[in-house]
Amino acid sequence: MERTKLLTFAVVGLILLNLATIGFLVFSPGGGPHSGRPNGPHGREEPARIIIARLRFDPNQQQAYQKLIEEHRRQGNRLAEQMKQLHQQYYGLLAATTTDLARQTALSQQIADNQKAQAELNFRHFEQIKALCRPDQQADFRALAADLSGLFGRPQPPRPGAGGPPENFPHRP
Repeated sequence: MERTKLLTFAVVGLILLNLATIGFLVFSPGGGPHSGRPNGPHGREEPARIIIARLRFDPNQQQAYQKLIEEHRRQGNRLAEQMKQLHQQYYGLLAATTTDLARQTALSQQIADNQKAQAELNFRHFEQIKALCRPDQQADFRALAADLSGLFGRPQPPRPGAGGPPENFPHRP
C-alpha cells in the first residue's frame, strides 16, 4: 500500500509540474511561436515592427510598406527555393564515384549568383523603404541603415566547443 501511495503522489506531482510548465510557456513574455506577440525567431523582434517603430510610419506608410513586404517576401522565397535546389544539386555531386569538377564549378557560381541576387534584393527593398520616408523621417532612416546588419543579420548558432566538431559529428583521431 505504501508503494502505491508513493507512485500516486509522484504521478500527481509530475502532472502539476507539466501544467506549471505549460502555464509558464503560454503566459510568459515572448510566449510561444503562435502567441501573436511581436517576437520572431530566436526571440528577436520582427523586422517589420522594428522598421515601423523606428521610422515612425503613419498608417498610409504602413499600408504601402506592407505591400513592399509582400513583394519582397515573394521574390525572397523564389530565391530561397532556387538556393535550396542549387545546394541539393551541389551536395548531390558527392554521391558520384568521381566529382564532376565542371558541374561543381558551375553550381558554385550559381550559388554565388543567387547570394548576390538576395543581397541586391534586400538593398533595393531598403531603398524602397527609404523612398516611403518623409523628409522628417530621413534622419531616422539613416540611423536605421547604420544598424541594419546588427538588427537583421542572421544569428549564428552557438558552437558547442572551441574549434571542435559539432556535437552530432563524432570525433575522429
